[in-house]
Amino acid sequence: MFPTVETRWFYPGAIPSDVLAWYHYGECAPEAQPTRIDYYLRLANTDDLGIKLREGRVEIKQRAAQYGVEHLHERVHGLVEGWRKWSFGVNDIGSGIGNIGWIAIRKARRLRRYLVTDDGEIVALTGTEMITQGCNIELAEVTLHGEPWWSLAFETFGPEATLHTTFTRVAQHTLRGDTIPYLDAEHSYGYAHWLKTTCECAN
Repeated sequence: MFPTVETRWFYPGAIPSDVLAWYHYGECAPEAQPTRIDYYLRLANTDDLGIKLREGRVEIKQRAAQYGVEHLHERVHGLVEGWRKWSFGVNDIGSGIGNIGWIAIRKARRLRRYLVTDDGEIVALTGTEMITQGCNIELAEVTLHGEPWWSLAFETFGPEATLHTTFTRVAQHTLRGDTIPYLDAEHSYGYAHWLKTTCECAN
């Protein structure tokens, strides 16, 4: 079981220039991830559970806590939630994904990674070294049903009891200055809610 505290935003279209400028102006350059396609199981009438197939594994995410909308900066308001994730290997990743029960999402992701020490120090990282407490800031170009979207997310990990404190420290550290893009609570929710509402509108 892998607990997280997260806030995430989804917007239609291409990533705006002010978001790109802020994201790339950090202590370390973001790491570009290989483009991939994840398959999400279509779940009706729920936005607190997500099931996806990713690179040979099944991932299940269940919402465990809701902290509400937090004011992270004068221009940044986000819905903060706690999640728990389980991951299992599968032998035949292609089985069952060709029907209407699964939704294909193409993702081109960038990551900024931060270590948070036990003393509360925040260290920007490069490379892929394993850390036990910190936060990933993900900026992604997302394609759903051929339509472009973009998403920004703070995903904090570590001991469950300290996750929200870690999240707050990293948000305060990275959301400083006068070049922070405007991110509103109306567009802040997790993948499960985004897929539920977007696919309902498309039907």
